[in-house]
Amino acid sequence: MPTFAAPAELARRYDVCFKSIAIGKWVNLDILAVRDPDVLIDEIDPDCYDEDERLPYWAEIWPSAIGLGRHLFEYPAPAGSEILELGCGIGVAGIAAAAAGLEVTASDYEEDALAFARFNARMNRLEDRVSFRFLDWRNPDLDRRYAIVIGSDILYERPNHEPIHKLLSDTLEPGGMFLASDPDRRATAHFVESMIARGYRHSAQPRRVKFETDDNRIIVHRFLKEA
Repeated sequence: MPTFAAPAELARRYDVCFKSIAIGKWVNLDILAVRDPDVLIDEIDPDCYDEDERLPYWAEIWPSAIGLGRHLFEYPAPAGSEILELGCGIGVAGIAAAAAGLEVTASDYEEDALAFARFNARMNRLEDRVSFRFLDWRNPDLDRRYAIVIGSDILYERPNHEPIHKLLSDTLEPGGMFLASDPDRRATAHFVESMIARGYRHSAQPRRVKFETDDNRIIVHRFLKEA
């Protein structure tokens, strides 16, 4: 069990627990998580539901994030490669990337997600390889390019696709790679078609991810930008 105690502020506001997630061979991540994320959805006040219709999806441990983390171990990028993660949530995929030897900038649109992710990086002693930043896809305010951009379960809503396209156009280096994982959601097929139309080379790897009581089919999509 982890020797770290949950941050008092997060433990006060959320019912938290620790979970162990197998990522690479002989590599487990200890993750502080919300015990039942569905409770957060049930507690949303409709009168306070903001114009972005932001649901607390960040609190889930998505099998897609586990699958993407495992992919980075099985198909490693050069050690020390600098990557950008979109929608890091509580940090599973980005921390797995750091454990695989990559230098990660993990981003999210929710400050509480970043608080969980920062703690999880520190708990796994990977804080030196992961930095965190608030990022709005619609106005990303990024001043550099990355060789690799990753994201897990971020393509589920088609209105997100165009901002992601623009972000990749502005942020991914020529010849760079975008990795996106999800459970074969309907909207993703549209995103794949639009990426191919923009000149990206695409390949897909289906895989099984067992997490807790569920056996999940995940697809890791690999897009290569023209050099």
